[in-house]
Amino acid sequence: MGHVRGTPASSSPPTPASFCPLPQSLANMASATVRVSRLLSLPPKAFEMPLTADPKLTVTISPPLAHTGPGPVLVRLISYDLREGQDSEELSSLVRSEGPRGLELRPRPQQAPRSRSLVVHIHGGGFVAQTSKSHEPYLKSWAQELGVPILSIDYSLAPEAPFPRALEECFYAYCWAVKHCGLLGSTGERICLAGDSAGGNLCFTVSLRAAAYGVRVPDGIMAAYPATMLQSAASPSRLLSLMDPLLPLSVLSKCVSAYAGGEMEDHSDSDQKALGMMGLVRRDTALLFRDLRLGASSWLNSFLELSGHKSRPNLVPTEEPMRRSVSEAALAQPEGPLGTDSLKYLTLHDLSLSSETQDTPELSLSAETLGPTTPSAVNFLFRPEDAPEEAEARDEISTKEEKVYSVRAAFPEGFHPRRSSQGAIQMPLYSAPIVKNPFMSPLLAPDSMLQTLPPVHIVACALDPMLDDSVMFARRLRSLGQPVTLHVVEDLPHGFLSLAALCRETRQAAALCVDRIRFILNPPGPATPAGPTTPPV
Repeated sequence: MGHVRGTPASSSPPTPASFCPLPQSLANMASATVRVSRLLSLPPKAFEMPLTADPKLTVTISPPLAHTGPGPVLVRLISYDLREGQDSEELSSLVRSEGPRGLELRPRPQQAPRSRSLVVHIHGGGFVAQTSKSHEPYLKSWAQELGVPILSIDYSLAPEAPFPRALEECFYAYCWAVKHCGLLGSTGERICLAGDSAGGNLCFTVSLRAAAYGVRVPDGIMAAYPATMLQSAASPSRLLSLMDPLLPLSVLSKCVSAYAGGEMEDHSDSDQKALGMMGLVRRDTALLFRDLRLGASSWLNSFLELSGHKSRPNLVPTEEPMRRSVSEAALAQPEGPLGTDSLKYLTLHDLSLSSETQDTPELSLSAETLGPTTPSAVNFLFRPEDAPEEAEARDEISTKEEKVYSVRAAFPEGFHPRRSSQGAIQMPLYSAPIVKNPFMSPLLAPDSMLQTLPPVHIVACALDPMLDDSVMFARRLRSLGQPVTLHVVEDLPHGFLSLAALCRETRQAAALCVDRIRFILNPPGPATPAGPTTPPV
């Protein structure tokens, strides 16, 4: 298995890149040569950060505490040139040995001045795998092309360190980088958060947390194929990717469950062990279908309800061009009531999205600014109240609980205490309160939180089960008037950044990510624009 830090192979769901140690080694050999690649260990010490509203006031940034208590946070500094501060004694005291030295000193070169920009990177891997080292090949190329230092965060991995440990570590490292950017070879005038997949999720949530603390938020976020909705809920791209060879939905579900701290079902008996690989795949797929079927029926019901409304000639042109993806249609389809009035179910309407009818322009598969429009409420991620199977399952669980513990009636639904004599209760992931936490699923964050985000640039891929996460998140930001762009690249799978050296298409997609970062670090005009702008394609 590939380089997986602190996560036993037996307990962690595999991710695509973890199956490819040889291509990864070849990519490292073919990657750009950089002057600085140093693994740093940030000590778990609290420090003060100035508030953006009043720099004379400060807030304390505490070290990560969740689950395992205070502990160091590992980060990797990558720089194409040796810049001022990067060979200082203070920084050298933080260096953690990892074998061969990561600082090439050859005949000592003259130090380059500090860069005005800094990229803080958070790697992907489903929250359960990968490190900054496994993403180093394309990060070296970024450092060369952008000419700025890159700090990549090695957060602790699930299931040993579930939510919110990774978020705490990434936020701590981000604040440390902002405060000590001089040691990293940057003046910190412009800071970009960049990440892929799970790292994209953490980029959004770190920025939300920075705004909640009142400290500096990044100047922009570049997220490649991010996960914004950590629920086993049905959506077109997830349903159409049930047999995805790189990111099967069974693996996706296991990653989400591990990060959420959910208890995996016990299949340790000898009969389960004798299933073999294909038997395990069939079992995992069946378990996933159990969680997905309710969401799938909800989406189909909503689709049928929309198609059953009276025709709207002004919304459907007679010669409308054929759309090239279901997600593209979801971004531009007409709005209508979905009949999800029940207060028992969390819906996008509950998160301050209205159901007003609007004319929504079609989103092309090229980069396009999603400017402010009327908020929308297209919802294929949640279940309607009349889902009989879910109601039956919920009633069955409720009946069993009432027979054993009548005291449970005093607690809110989903927050009942667990009794040691009862053992573990299997709660479906879609009904677990934790996956609805906005710091885990930023798509569910209220308007007031999302309005604190900086300009967001999303690069998604058409052959990705998480495509709809990007589409719906971009649509949500657009409805709030937030500056956001979305580019969907064709014919590439989830994780294309780790395959950047494989072919021309992946190199072009990786170059697009670099362009978005460059646009954040070097915005057009003398000052940062107040409204949405369109980066160069």
